[in-house]
Amino acid sequence: MNQEIPVLPYSLIKTEELKDKGGLSLHFKGKKLLHWLYRAAAILVVLNIIAVSCKYLTDHPNAWGIIPQFELDNERNIPTYFSSFILLLSSFLLFTIAFMKQRQRDKYTWHWRLLAFVFLYMSVDESAGIHEMLIYPLRDNFNMGGIFYFSWVIAGGLLVLGLGIYYLRFLFSLEARLRKGLILAGTVYVGGALGVELFGGYYADTYGLDNLGYAMITTVEETLEIAGVLLLMSTLYSYLEQQLAFLRLNLRRAEPEVELTDILPQLKAVPQEERLN
Repeated sequence: MNQEIPVLPYSLIKTEELKDKGGLSLHFKGKKLLHWLYRAAAILVVLNIIAVSCKYLTDHPNAWGIIPQFELDNERNIPTYFSSFILLLSSFLLFTIAFMKQRQRDKYTWHWRLLAFVFLYMSVDESAGIHEMLIYPLRDNFNMGGIFYFSWVIAGGLLVLGLGIYYLRFLFSLEARLRKGLILAGTVYVGGALGVELFGGYYADTYGLDNLGYAMITTVEETLEIAGVLLLMSTLYSYLEQQLAFLRLNLRRAEPEVELTDILPQLKAVPQEERLN
């Protein structure tokens, strides 16, 4: 009695027949995105100037709720979400560099990762206004005024000082171009967030918050903060571009698995004696 043993033809499992037929390829063009972000920032600053000018120089201080949506110093409006977004992008770039440094076993990997977490927190804080919760407890309990009218700057200044000392050796380990870019971005951002905020506190304590003069001070402050973050993003992206040549994200479908039910109909029956020959 001849037994028939199924034999799977080799042609059924050739890789050409299992090749993925398509996929989605996304190319991240960082420079183009940065150019659009710079343009968007400039537009927001101009709209803020128009908004505060209308608020204090015309009889339409609210304009059906439109003006508050473009004031840089307001919370939970378009400029706030824009600032939060670019801080989040900065955090993403820092996490990317940290991952690259980890693969290279760089001794400053943790410094990059910590910076990424700091900017992630700053992104959340920009939308939620967490730092402003420190103002009233410190001001009321310690009778603060003048340049410390916005008393959160004390905690913020101590934090910046501590981070500056901790990152000093890290900064001097970087190549000159990257180091200068980071220092410039940090100086512009801190100059706005703390420096102008100190002057704004003195002005607010003396003349009040609801006037065109204070609105112009906050315009300078917020503009410097946005400019500092964009300079940081430009510096980080240039560094990544230099290290990796390009950034590309490929999303492709997984190769289909061969199911037994797919190949059973194609099994070829070969008599045992023929197989033995």
